Amino acid sequence: MALLSLNSLNPFRLFCLTLAGLMAMVALAACSSDPEPAPAPPDASASAGNTDLQPLADAAQVPEPTNMPVTGSPQRDPAPASIISPAPTPLVVRPTPTRRPVTSPVREIATPSAAGNVADAASTIPENESTLQISPGSTWGDVYGSLPEEEQSCIMDKIGAERLGRMQDRPFGLEGLEQDSVILLDCVSDDTARELFLADTAAQMGGLTREQEGCLRTLLGGFSPAELAAASTGEPTPEGALLMLSFGLGLVGCIPELAQGGGPPPSPDGAGPLDGGAPDSSLLWSFTTGGWVLAAPTVVDGVVYAGSDDHSLYALMADTGELLWSYATGDVIRSTPTVVDGKVFFGSNDNHLYALDAITGQELWKYDTGDWVQYSPAVSGGRVYFGAPSGGDRKVHALDAATGEAAWVAEHPFPIGAEHTPTPAGDKVYAQGAEYGQFFALDAVTGQAVWQAEVGGYVESSPTVLDGVVYLTVVNQAYALDESTGDVIWEVNTEEFPARDFPSLVVSGIYYLAPSDKVYALDIATGEELWSYEPGMLSTAPVVDDGVLYGASGSAEYIFALDAATGEELWTQTTEDFTTNALSVAEGVLYGELSNGQLVAANAGSGIPVWSFEKGGFSDVRGYTVKDGVVYSAGPNNSVYAHRAP
Repeated sequence: MALLSLNSLNPFRLFCLTLAGLMAMVALAACSSDPEPAPAPPDASASAGNTDLQPLADAAQVPEPTNMPVTGSPQRDPAPASIISPAPTPLVVRPTPTRRPVTSPVREIATPSAAGNVADAASTIPENESTLQISPGSTWGDVYGSLPEEEQSCIMDKIGAERLGRMQDRPFGLEGLEQDSVILLDCVSDDTARELFLADTAAQMGGLTREQEGCLRTLLGGFSPAELAAASTGEPTPEGALLMLSFGLGLVGCIPELAQGGGPPPSPDGAGPLDGGAPDSSLLWSFTTGGWVLAAPTVVDGVVYAGSDDHSLYALMADTGELLWSYATGDVIRSTPTVVDGKVFFGSNDNHLYALDAITGQELWKYDTGDWVQYSPAVSGGRVYFGAPSGGDRKVHALDAATGEAAWVAEHPFPIGAEHTPTPAGDKVYAQGAEYGQFFALDAVTGQAVWQAEVGGYVESSPTVLDGVVYLTVVNQAYALDESTGDVIWEVNTEEFPARDFPSLVVSGIYYLAPSDKVYALDIATGEELWSYEPGMLSTAPVVDDGVLYGASGSAEYIFALDAATGEELWTQTTEDFTTNALSVAEGVLYGELSNGQLVAANAGSGIPVWSFEKGGFSDVRGYTVKDGVVYSAGPNNSVYAHRAP
């Protein structure tokens, strides 16, 4: 069997392998009068039990890509396979972080003949060093062409031109390679060997979660892939059996589905209510990119805009998923695009803020921020506002939306973090301060501070400006500030900890504050408490729609609906063992994301689930958008989906 293949490690085979390893170890130990002591196995249990492990650090920056948009036919398989992206960021599987990623597809390499030589086979490889690049449909010829020349030479010498030639058109996969897998893993670096294993695992499992990938990377760090391959293909030895046993137990720890009769995750065709069910027919289309899509798509004028960890921004037809254009940047895109006046504004981890023509994808301008741009830029009054480094500090920048030229840079330091974005409103821009208790109102034209308010904590949330008053949540406190002077009109301190800094929610004369275990309704004129409700610590910001407040308790694991005016409980609905994030309401349907990776929809009048979809992944950033009766979602399985709303 080829070691690094989950086809040979399904539940039955895995347990047989483990049992065989134990039996071989015992039998061989009994037959040997004085066996060599087995090496201590790596601590697989540590990585297997740790679900908080994160993927390794990213690779170096990629070379600057071309700035021309690319058009082509979309991939519209409703159940797309996972893609191995060249992006040096947490994807389903990443290329080795020790090599520079490439931004163009691997070149097709010639099949070497029996009389061929290493020079012939390597002549089609780009002169610059390439990196491992695997995607659906990749062949072993593609993978071979991605390897450094010295690794290609080693494989050619040990396998031979004729046998290598037969492998060229074979789909990538480690199953069935037998001794060839040992040769391959002997010739490539340990980093490359681990990437081959991760790519093969992701393809066979239908994708890996962030936790699974991080766990596997940590597990593989304690083993030599070549030694594992040799142990799985040769005659059993006590050392090899112990090595395989340790690795097998660690593998089950990282992917428990292997020991539970499971396999690939549910098909993204959709599922029934929260407890599963028959696949639903709501899927309209899907489009597969080359990397994770972690931010919600933006839908404007019949076009869906979505950034991917494959470094590209995509524009898709909202009704069909057809690709209009794509634009390549130099790193991953975690910014939700902002579309205003026919322009698409977004940031990339290549330290640039971009403006593209929304129709053609042509670059209008880009601005070097000196740091990652992972948030959605704020656009108002012909200017783009965002935080970026300047003079050693992160500060608020204002750019001309038409030209990208800097209009001004604020004098005061701005907090560091993707969650911090200035808020333009009227003739002012409201900005958090980097220091404790600072909150600024800046002149939108000049960037000069109009006033500075002193508040009781670090400002982590966005304000609401209404009728001459700025409402602001600061940890467990609510503030009403005079829009002209910044003077405090009233403040409420709940003194509750721990607390969440949800953006201020002001609807129909009521300020809703939810710092800890309670939801408070405050009169916006006086700050007086109107009512309170105790659901336990909220897992996400509450929302108000049509006179109803919807919330989700993270500690009690249920969603609830209250009369927004009186606080009367209308209904509750358990989410079993899952927490809920990113609530929204549209046309009588309540949407949310569960911590098990499901996007769910419930009847807003009863809380009864009516639809769910296994989108994969869960984070504090909303991964879906509801527009004109369609749910557009994205996730770490590399795809953008469009579903008919319930």
